[in-house]
Amino acid sequence: MFSILTTYLYQHKKLALPGIGNFELQPKSASVSFDTVAAPGWDIIFSENKSVTAADNPDSFYELLGAKESLSGANAQQQFEEFARNLVVKLNDNERIDWEDVGVFEKPDYHIHFTPKTPATSLFNNVTAQRVIREHADHQLLVGEKETTKNAALEQMLWEERSNKRKTITWIIVGAVAVIAAVFFLKNGCAAGNQQPVAAQKPAATYKLK
Repeated sequence: MFSILTTYLYQHKKLALPGIGNFELQPKSASVSFDTVAAPGWDIIFSENKSVTAADNPDSFYELLGAKESLSGANAQQQFEEFARNLVVKLNDNERIDWEDVGVFEKPDYHIHFTPKTPATSLFNNVTAQRVIREHADHQLLVGEKETTKNAALEQMLWEERSNKRKTITWIIVGAVAVIAAVFFLKNGCAAGNQQPVAAQKPAATYKLK
């Protein structure tokens, strides 16, 4: 019966399961990331409500179910109620119920947990986004994890290049000055400005011969 319920849910966007809760499909718009356009689809929303009954579904649901199962509308409703009661029994016995193309039921505690299948069925597929890069137009670019524009990225690159050149020239000048200073001291010595010869002076006589 799950296949019939799936068809009805995706066509009418609402369905009530007696003793379990309500299901609703909410539209999800297409989303755009840096390189992908995600197709529009549906989010499956489950609201637990154990007081929900078969009467919460419209007569059109039981007409569809009766046509599929070759039953009258009243008999189709009774069969649906029996199906829902069996689901509740399985959940109370800690069984995991897989509703194909919709989601998974579990009851690990007092509450019923429902995990929807992702992504929900969509009539469209995701599309890979290919950017058209024009020579003289500014474009959004992804640099690492930061999104920026082409012109801003070029300006940053030029600034870094100029900064690196200035650092290189500064170190070259510092190195050249250090080399010139070393050569000068090696060639002239530490006392280069005081190298004139000093004449020895003979002391005067301090006594006389008799």
